[in-house]
Amino acid sequence: MEPQLVSCDQKLPLLSARHQWFIAQNLESHSQILYTLGNQQNYYHCQINELRGRRIRACFHGWVILSDHPDTVLWSLWNPLTSKLITLPPLIHEAQHTHECCLSAPPDDQGSVLLLTTIEVATIVFCRLDRKRKKLKWTEMSYAKQLKSISGEDVCFLESPTCCNGKVYAMASMYYYHFVIHIDIVVKGKELVISLLPFVELPCVSFRYRPFYNGSIRVRSFLKGSCIELFYIIVSFEDETRTTIGDVHLFTLDMTSMIWEKMVDLKNTIIFLELASDYSACYYSSAVDSELGGHIYILGDSGKIIYSFHAKDRTLSVSSMPCSVLESQASAWAMLEWRFEIDHAESKHEEEDTDTQIVVRPAKVDNTNLDGTTGESHLLNIPIHILEMIMELCIGIEYMRFRATCKHCCLAAPPIQWNSITTIKRLQKYSLDSPWLMVLDNDRGIITFIDPVCGERYFIKTPQELKGDYQIYCSKYGWLLMFKIQDGSQLAFFNPLTSKILKLPEVPSLDSYCFSAPPTSGDCMVVGFTLFGHVLIHFVSRESIWHLISLNPVGAYSFQFPTFNGRDVYTLCNNNKGLDIFRDMAEVDFSWEVVVDEAPSSRCRSLTQYFLSSCDQHLLLVILGKFGESIEVFKLKESTEEWEQTNSLGKHMIYISDASCICLDAKLPEMENKIYFPRLLDNEDTQIVFYSLETCRYHTFNDKNILESFGADFLGTKHHCHPHTWIEPSWS
Repeated sequence: MEPQLVSCDQKLPLLSARHQWFIAQNLESHSQILYTLGNQQNYYHCQINELRGRRIRACFHGWVILSDHPDTVLWSLWNPLTSKLITLPPLIHEAQHTHECCLSAPPDDQGSVLLLTTIEVATIVFCRLDRKRKKLKWTEMSYAKQLKSISGEDVCFLESPTCCNGKVYAMASMYYYHFVIHIDIVVKGKELVISLLPFVELPCVSFRYRPFYNGSIRVRSFLKGSCIELFYIIVSFEDETRTTIGDVHLFTLDMTSMIWEKMVDLKNTIIFLELASDYSACYYSSAVDSELGGHIYILGDSGKIIYSFHAKDRTLSVSSMPCSVLESQASAWAMLEWRFEIDHAESKHEEEDTDTQIVVRPAKVDNTNLDGTTGESHLLNIPIHILEMIMELCIGIEYMRFRATCKHCCLAAPPIQWNSITTIKRLQKYSLDSPWLMVLDNDRGIITFIDPVCGERYFIKTPQELKGDYQIYCSKYGWLLMFKIQDGSQLAFFNPLTSKILKLPEVPSLDSYCFSAPPTSGDCMVVGFTLFGHVLIHFVSRESIWHLISLNPVGAYSFQFPTFNGRDVYTLCNNNKGLDIFRDMAEVDFSWEVVVDEAPSSRCRSLTQYFLSSCDQHLLLVILGKFGESIEVFKLKESTEEWEQTNSLGKHMIYISDASCICLDAKLPEMENKIYFPRLLDNEDTQIVFYSLETCRYHTFNDKNILESFGADFLGTKHHCHPHTWIEPSWS
């Protein structure tokens, strides 16, 4: 659809109910653009009278809450379907506060109240929307004493107020207190009584290990209610400026058991988070457009970037906003929560389409189709000996799902007790030309392997001993070093291809790890670093203790991507600005030196991430720009101890993930001189993204054939929010 201009004296344009609509406001020009996301993008350029000089703050019960811009003194309620506008008296406050708002019920309801909260003062400012009142007025109420008696905290504020099932809730989160508070509103004649009641504790979340956090995880939390469901959403960021999103967690509250449950599927629901401006907001809709359903959309980076979190497979994609929206120079965004009626022309067209559809179904007599087959699928009637050959290539869960397809498949696939021996025999038939991307699904207890060359996926069950919130700290030699902080600090080696597990002695939470050799060898040494200037060393085959060494001078240090090079350990230090070396780590009197004070200058002007790896006794440093907009590779020149930029990896290849940076010799010519990332094309589940140093562009493989470049950055790609890493297949 071409963009349509609607003059300022018209109402909101008639919008199709087949799509979920979003709105972007240019608060300076008083213009708006209504748009849809997905494959079919529609746009309307508008100047709606009711939005002139006003900013959308939230949507409740089919009403839009507006505040004037930029003063936020005048508040109003607008019903887009009826064009009714309720203007409230000026809000009187001494300081300029950033308010969050909630409408407890439709304005026609006798107990309808508009509430404003702020994290700057412990007060609720509210206005009762009583039609019998001649004049509406604001009332300010302090809740500091009530909340202190509940939480025990001296300083605690209400955040993210929302409605669910006719009640108002908000979060109270401070230090050790994380609770949902019921804001109880009772109408007593002309008076209104608001009380705070403890409702339910917020759930604990285990975040995926990312060395870029530097010991501090930066998050934003939201509480959002619908008619019957209460959602809790946590967004974590990769950087201090909170502009790059790394992970999303979603919970819903079981109102009967009062237990938070991790949501594994949003189905047709859409949740939209606006994080692009100075004011954040959360919107909810039960989707009509099946393409958008099941996602949380997060607008960030000043409205230029939109993230899409798919709740069912826990992937997070990143894409650019539509050009028409970017060109509007918007400064505020929202999702329209109300539903529009389908216009007559659309309904008539839909009826015509229905009438002309031809549906073919085989006729049945006594559960037998007239074509001579039974009602059960025979998987295209493939001969059983061919099915048996296919089943010999299936592994674990893949085998069991195939077996459950139909009776024919069940006969071709006898029951197998899946253990390490049978799994190894099957997996060894597959390509070993490259490390595999491994995804640890802690929710379903499934481990997925993706071959970056041919794009095939393999599945095995997670061992019972490793079920729970295990995180991957390091990957090398085909082994994972995994950590679980719940139920004691558990650290373990795990080879997912042999199912071998080696538990290590209990250890406090460390910031980063590395190990020198496979844990089955006699000289494997594990080294860990804390944020407080301590090094812990464990010799796997010798003794069941950790050796604690304090660094001198004492101070706060941040070590990322420690890498063994012989018996020495190189590591990036202090937010990746320098390179340090710990010589002869196996010795009691090892030395600690600063090799390079500063990271090499980069042409990238955005936020960067640094990855360190060793290659043929040389050190390589990869600098990655925001959204992959730039990649630079440096090699340490030992004679001068300086970083020297290189434009080629030769016959080598690099695999980068949160927990590992591996440099290997390429086994195939088409794989060399490339950097592989744990990202996939947004519309694919198997095409791994890599960067070619020859073309300086991003590509994917199609069965060893390099496809044309899809872009110069990560836009249009996605990554798994489950713990994941690259792993070199090892059968020992």
